[in-house]
Amino acid sequence: MSANYRHGRTLSTQAAGIWLENVAPFVPTAQRARILDLGCGTGRFSILFAERFDAHILGIEPSRRMLAAARSGAQAANLSYAVGAAERIPVMDESCDVAWLSHVWHHVRDREACVEELRRVLRHGGYVLVRGTFGDRLDGFPTMFSYWPAARDICVQLPTIAETVLTFAARGFVLREHRRVRQITCDSLQELARRTKLRADSALALISEAEFQQGQRALEEAALAERVPSPVAETIEMLVFTPLEGGGERSISVAGE
Repeated sequence: MSANYRHGRTLSTQAAGIWLENVAPFVPTAQRARILDLGCGTGRFSILFAERFDAHILGIEPSRRMLAAARSGAQAANLSYAVGAAERIPVMDESCDVAWLSHVWHHVRDREACVEELRRVLRHGGYVLVRGTFGDRLDGFPTMFSYWPAARDICVQLPTIAETVLTFAARGFVLREHRRVRQITCDSLQELARRTKLRADSALALISEAEFQQGQRALEEAALAERVPSPVAETIEMLVFTPLEGGGERSISVAGE
């Protein structure tokens, strides 16, 4: 997956812009911030943040192959990478203003330990932004699930939003916001078919070969029949957590509830 991830999961121009808009309000501007990209993979968000924000970006990733792919791509003076796990983040206490976890939460083996570490490394007034797919909110991927219904069965097993909020709350965090962000993932079915063929999505990687090939053939046939390019839109969740200071009241805003 490390060889194909960058091309299979690249961000469209629209998607990159919409996520920068959603992250920007949480990045301090009074002083140079530090953004922790935890589980950075091949660095698609690390380099995006380095180019956009006056901040130091630190990408942490347990896979050395993913990191090798990240380091072989675009570089910036305010960007660095290191090997590390979510349960044992190799940074000093209270050294990060923002922790960004994009499609990584469900990969963390010990989520309780991860949240403890996030609490340790986060500065006062900092934010944890969890971007991803949750088992109780799967209506954001109609195109993918129409071609690969078995992938939906995989995603149902992912942590739910409620479980995630409880895990953070038990370790001193409060959910401040829940945003549902609509992005244009691909500009056409043809582009989507080129990407999915790389099988750089963990849900597609986990279904059977027969199920994957059946869906891929159906998608490629639909792409060939596409006369006018039809953008493929997806809705992805973003949970915003902050440490609960002084035992104050918890303020929770959950989209759609």
